[in-house]
Amino acid sequence: MRTQRTLVAALALLFVGITPTTTVLAQAPTLIKGEAILAHPAGKLAIRAAELLAAGKFEDFIRLKTAADQAEWKKESASGRADMAKRGKERAPDPKVLADAIRKGGVLTVFPQGASLESPYGDGGEVAAMFTLESGKWYTSVGPMVMAGAPAPGKEVRIEGEEILKHPIYALALEYADAVHSGKPEAFLKLSSTKSQDAWKTEPESERKEIVAYYKKTIPKKAALAAGVRSGGILIIENDNLATLNIVTVESTSKEPGTVQSTSTTVGIPFVFEGGQWRVKR
Repeated sequence: MRTQRTLVAALALLFVGITPTTTVLAQAPTLIKGEAILAHPAGKLAIRAAELLAAGKFEDFIRLKTAADQAEWKKESASGRADMAKRGKERAPDPKVLADAIRKGGVLTVFPQGASLESPYGDGGEVAAMFTLESGKWYTSVGPMVMAGAPAPGKEVRIEGEEILKHPIYALALEYADAVHSGKPEAFLKLSSTKSQDAWKTEPESERKEIVAYYKKTIPKKAALAAGVRSGGILIIENDNLATLNIVTVESTSKEPGTVQSTSTTVGIPFVFEGGQWRVKR
């Protein structure tokens, strides 16, 4: 199974941690592995969600989401709901197979306000899921869904901080951030891989709107992305044709004298070398 960056890249993973402190520090996540995941509320939720999705009980699955997510679901058209339910069932893991896979190699990464789960599944595949912690209760956010297997990692190159500015992916990432926040799909699609462009054409309008909104929520604006790269960005290049730009951005506010609230956001943007140039993979 690939490392945590796989899930980050695949889903543009976003989690926010707010910590009152006089020094701005991002809170480190907690890793839970194997059997212990199934005892965690998020792990139990993953299995329950898989059971409902595999059984085609999408309305019951929606009830595992936050009130805000349920409200968005109610706004969907009948055809949009049907499409989402169909895709949810098609991508759903078998709950028993998932439980066994989690025991053997699952990793649950717990953040202050959520968690992400990645687990091996079947013949070279993976299962990914995200969860939200709200007022002490866990809710599903994304998945669980089966993702296609990827080839075993080969040569890996890591570039950090200011050195990233010399790589063509940096300029592409800045252009992509601008394109995403323009709100115009054609702007970021022209920077995306052929596979991503083809997939976009098959998405219903309701799904396209959701994708655009999610991208705007998860991708930092140009200035924040540039600052995040300089202060702690890591560019990981695999086999000269796949890459992930990991960025941590921190925003600080002070509502009381002597107290600073720091909000850290971790984002991974995937890239693929295609047709002689780097393109955004998703």
